[in-house]
Amino acid sequence: MQAYLPWIWLGLIALFGVLEGATLQLVSIWFCVGSFAALAASLLGAEAWLQFVVFAVVSALALVVSRTLFRDRLRPRRVPTNADMVIGKEGVVLRDISPDETGRVKVDGQDWSARCATPLTAGDRCRVESISGVTLTVVPCDSEQKEESVCCG
Repeated sequence: MQAYLPWIWLGLIALFGVLEGATLQLVSIWFCVGSFAALAASLLGAEAWLQFVVFAVVSALALVVSRTLFRDRLRPRRVPTNADMVIGKEGVVLRDISPDETGRVKVDGQDWSARCATPLTAGDRCRVESISGVTLTVVPCDSEQKEESVCCG
């Protein structure tokens, strides 16, 4: 069995290499690297159990290192939209807003659906905190003035 292990590792290198080439998704490249390390251990005369340990450890390390190096590229990017530009802007409530009912606000000349944790009545000034779909989350400017004294000047 010991004499066949280098051939087994070579076969696994080829298998994992072909699998990686077919997917292009960093699915099996770690096992290919681990197989190379196990092949090296085999050629240096290591016992079969040690070759399998080398394969497992090097594959795991390759996984951790590659995930760390490619983390930013693998994470989907958030694309800002024009709607994001209303965040932080001030508006006027057009239709009353309560914690359990959405209302309407006008921000930069545009009419938006809005919700707020505190009740707001038509004519109140508010500031946009966030946007989810086409619904703005707003806060009243009066409470902001007391805390920051910069809102709704």
